[in-house]
Amino acid sequence: MNKPPSLLSLFLVLAALAVFGFIGAKYMLSSHKETTDQQLGLVWPGLAGMPEADRNFLVELAHTCNLTTREPVRTEVVDCLRSVKMTEEAKARLDRLIGQAPGGTAAQR
Repeated sequence: MNKPPSLLSLFLVLAALAVFGFIGAKYMLSSHKETTDQQLGLVWPGLAGMPEADRNFLVELAHTCNLTTREPVRTEVVDCLRSVKMTEEAKARLDRLIGQAPGGTAAQR
């Protein structure tokens, strides 16, 4: 007759799965962050040196529009960010940031 698994073995399996899940999630989030930063860097090469509030604003827009699914091309990045439903104040802020970006012109608006 087969002996049922002990509580200790079940706990060890669950602990191993939890550790594996945590490490996997941490890796995926890190990879997603790098991809987002690289794509935003196409428009704002000095993204890391931007004021934190502006950088966080752009990252939030990037996550909302799912930027990592777009082609890593400047126009795609701008189009993605503009596709997010936002207030007029937020649109004006995005326009200001695009205008301040190297190569940012009114033609991209």
